[in-house]
Parts: sequence; structure tokens; C-alpha cells
Amino acid sequence: MWGDMVEKYNLSSNSWVNQTYELRNLWALAYLRNQFFGRIKTTCQCEGINSLIKAYVRKKDTLLEFINNMEIVVSHYRNNKRVAEFNSKYTDPLFVTSLPTLEGFAAKTFTRNMFREVRKEIDGACVMNTELVIQDGGKLYFKCNSFGMPEIDHVVEFDRVGGMLRCECLWFENQGIPCMHIFACLKHQYVEFILERLVCKRWTKNAKSDFMKSNVDDPSDSDKVLKCRLGVLGAECSKLMDVACKNSSDFVKAMNDIVNTITKLQKQGENPHKGDLDDDYIVDPLVVKSKGAPKKNSKFKQQRKCSNCGVPRHYNKSYPNVPGRIPKEKVDDDIEKNNSSHLDMLTKRKRHDSVKNQQKMKKGRDVGG
Repeated sequence: MWGDMVEKYNLSSNSWVNQTYELRNLWALAYLRNQFFGRIKTTCQCEGINSLIKAYVRKKDTLLEFINNMEIVVSHYRNNKRVAEFNSKYTDPLFVTSLPTLEGFAAKTFTRNMFREVRKEIDGACVMNTELVIQDGGKLYFKCNSFGMPEIDHVVEFDRVGGMLRCECLWFENQGIPCMHIFACLKHQYVEFILERLVCKRWTKNAKSDFMKSNVDDPSDSDKVLKCRLGVLGAECSKLMDVACKNSSDFVKAMNDIVNTITKLQKQGENPHKGDLDDDYIVDPLVVKSKGAPKKNSKFKQQRKCSNCGVPRHYNKSYPNVPGRIPKEKVDDDIEKNNSSHLDMLTKRKRHDSVKNQQKMKKGRDVGG
């Protein structure tokens, strides 16, 4: 068709047309049908991420707000991933096609998102007309066309020995899932399951566990090994739950085995040191003193000294040698004792007189009443 167009419009001498035809493998979708891109187009992934980030990030945000918003975006990504995994493992979709056996096999094999794409192809195979054209030993050649469009045919090759079907539309080579023409041939041959070579592992429910098993013993990255081991154990435990919960005896046996295994591993992981503590043995940390100034010892309390002479037992106001101050006369101990006894007698006499006066006033009140 390209040659007819060039001849019709007399473009054989046009350099741009010749260069464009030479670059046809880089832009023509028809020439890329046999290439697998994982259902990712040129900019669809980055455009999808940008549209999601726009809802959380604004140009006026500070650096701290930007980091917090990006953490929210990552948490939403992980939450959507967990929800998708849960729906794929623990929910059953509704069958809507007229080929329930093939649809049920696809539901058990593929993830939920990929199952929707496979179901479209199975639904399209229900309206396909299939005719066996050539049978060459173990290979069968079919001609498929849609109902109402007999002029458009697709040839499908079915290799019984190798268990492989190949359609000239190259949908499986490009998208990674069988096309409706292949499902039409499986229906014609009464095959109730999808052949193993037609199942791309990256679209299956066990794709992650198979990938992690290959990286469990990678010594280059310890964190990667730990995550892979957790993923593998989680996948195997989910399979065990699905199988063991269907029967009571299997459930009891699986439960006892799990408990025994956990107890055994815990005993192996305990520290064998029980006697004297070695240098490598981990003990409680030392108690650190609280903050603040240390408490002073009362035994070594300093005595107050005079600010003038620096001698203890007196201070500035009682300094004896200050000019203009009359020094106190020294009093003997006997005189001081007599003075103190005389004061005690006076206080006692005053108290006795006050008590007598109160009694007289009380008697006068009683008589007057």
C-alpha cells in the first residue's frame, strides 16, 4: 500500500517520504505487534503518577509539607496494592460469559485486573466462527472470523505436541494474554483450561512469590533478603490457610505443626548464657544520674565569714572594730544566768496576776446575773 501511494502521488523522489518509510519500524504500531512492553505505553505511567501527585502537592507548599504529602501518596499506593492483592486472593468474581470453565480457570490463575482483560477476550470468542483448514501431523491450522464479518480472517496455529497456539494477530506476543481467536480454537477443540505456555507469569497471583524465591539467598543485600523471605513465607502461609481450613482434621494437624515449629525456633533463638556473664553478654544499662546540680554534702558546709575581715563567727553588722560603733560589753556567765532567771520570775508573776483578774471578772458577772 505504501508503494501504491508513492506511485499514485509521484513521491518517489521525495526525500522526506523515503526517510519516513525507512523509520517505519519506530513509529508504526503494526510493526511493533510482536514486541512485549508489559502493557506500558510511552508516557502513561509518568502521566498517571503526575495526575495523582497533583491532588496532594502544591507549588506554595514548604519542604516539610511536601515531604508529608509525598508520604501520604506512598501510603495510598501501598494501600491500593494491598486491596488489590486481597481482592485477587480472597474474592471470587461473577462469571458472565458462556464459557464458564475457561473463565473460572482464568479467575483462579490471573490477578483481578488482568482477569477483566482476559474475560473480554473470552467473551469475544463466543461470537467467533472457527474452521479447521489444515491438519499437518501434530499441528492444526484454524481460520477464525467474527460473526457478521466473514471477510476478515485470522489464522491460528495449534501445536498439540508443544502445547502452544500462535495467532497471526500477535496479541499474545504484544499484550501477554491470549486473544479471542486462540480462545475460539480452544473452544473448538473442547479444551477447558488455558495452556501453560499461554499464561504469562507476571500476570498471575503467584508472580510475586516466584520472584521472591529467586532472591531469597542473595547475599548482596540483607534488607532485600529479609523482605523476600517475609513475602515467600506470607504467600506459602496463605496457601496453607486455604487448604487446611476446609477440613477439621487437616486444620488441627496444621495448627499443631505450626505451634511446634514456632516453639522450636524460639528455643533455638534464646540466648544460651545462663551462668557467669561474658564480655559479649548484653545486660541492663547503667543507671544515669538525673540532670541538675549535684547535692552538697552537709558535713563540709562552709561557715559564714565576715565581709570586712574574713573571720568567721561574726558578720559585717556585728563587726567590733567598725569606727563609730559602740562595742558590746562582755557579760559574765553567772550574771547572764541571773538575768535570765529574773526574767522568768517576772513573766510567771504577770501570768499569775492576769489569771486572778480573769477569775474576779467572772465572779462579778455571775453575781450580777
